[in-house]
Amino acid sequence: MKTAVITGSTRGIGHGLAVEFLKRGCAVVISGRSTGAVEKAAQQLSELYGHKKVAGIPCDVTVLSQVQALWDGAQQKFGKVDIWINNAGVTHTTKVFAELDSAEISPVLNTNITGLIYGTKVALKGMIEQKAGQIYNLKGHGSDDRKRAGLLVYGTTKRAVRYFTEALIEETEGGSVQIGFLSPGIVVTDFLIDDMRKMSPDELETLKAVYNCLADTVETVTPFLVENILQNDHHGVEIAWLTDEKANERFNSDEYCSRDFFSKYGL
Repeated sequence: MKTAVITGSTRGIGHGLAVEFLKRGCAVVISGRSTGAVEKAAQQLSELYGHKKVAGIPCDVTVLSQVQALWDGAQQKFGKVDIWINNAGVTHTTKVFAELDSAEISPVLNTNITGLIYGTKVALKGMIEQKAGQIYNLKGHGSDDRKRAGLLVYGTTKRAVRYFTEALIEETEGGSVQIGFLSPGIVVTDFLIDDMRKMSPDELETLKAVYNCLADTVETVTPFLVENILQNDHHGVEIAWLTDEKANERFNSDEYCSRDFFSKYGL
């Protein structure tokens, strides 16, 4: 039985990954900043998949001691950690940089860069000691060098994640720990819906047309990601759901471009 630790897994993609690991017989550690949210998610999953396969450990990834406690707690509960996924991330209001509230900058930088680096550092050290393991970092907007007005700071963090992970892949080549990327594409989560609700009417209509073509639900994307994680035994792999080829096919498909994901959210 493999054990997976997923940061930011009380909802959204992280929670979806946890569910799919559990469906496949793995043990999972749920984590997030809110103790109440962690306890609730862990309890619900325990009732569905068994208390022996689920643990909930609150963790603010921007605090190194809490990240270490997350590793230690997972190892104590399950004996080892096979898979560590740095999923925790936050964004900011979609505004051009000159208009962005300065108070929104630090949380994005601290969570998306520092938190991911802390998670990788702790997991890498632990996995080297246990002589095996896999670490996956999530790509997002900005990882592929594309730019979008209003997401400058968030995109900067995701480009940094790509550099950090690619450099780490080179540093750890030939070792016992495998490093890789997860690229989920555009996924309809609370994270995305909250961002869309803050957009201007013109920007919202433009993005809805794109998202209706390219977006997918958590329940669609996460089974693919987990299946490929569990099958992977190579270093430096990127597991990507929405490839360029798939995106181009969808833009030319009435089936996808006629979808409406967002009316039920009042958008």
